[in-house]
Amino acid sequence: MLRTGCRLVGLFCAFVVASMAIAPSATVSAGDGASAFDGRWDVTLTCPPLLDEDDDAKGYVQHFQAEIKDGILRGTHGTEGQPSWHLLTGTVPPDGNAMLRLDGIVKNADYAVNHAERGKSYTYRVRAKFEQSSGSGQRVGKRKCEFRFKRR
Repeated sequence: MLRTGCRLVGLFCAFVVASMAIAPSATVSAGDGASAFDGRWDVTLTCPPLLDEDDDAKGYVQHFQAEIKDGILRGTHGTEGQPSWHLLTGTVPPDGNAMLRLDGIVKNADYAVNHAERGKSYTYRVRAKFEQSSGSGQRVGKRKCEFRFKRR
């Protein structure tokens, strides 16, 4: 009887050991860099007028699309390298709190901080928070632009 019990325990142990050997590889392949935020997103960028005693700029709203793939966000507006173009990039971690970067090119000095000339490049950071189907963000710095993200 003791031998039978040992055999059953032995078989059970063999099953547990085999399961443990399989489980780690399944876990690794399921991750593959995928993120809960992966997918296509509609982005609305709203920059209200900047009314400052040292500077002023007209307000504007832009709509564009972005994609998050493997936790990496990339969105563009306009034609790359041309005035009014910008690129929004960054990593969106599992908690949804992201620090993004926007690189762009000025189209019209009336809408730019410090009346930057047409064709001048600029960069700023965006602090964002993503949820399951939406998100929001704010430009870091002098001008307080708002970003709204909506999963498509």
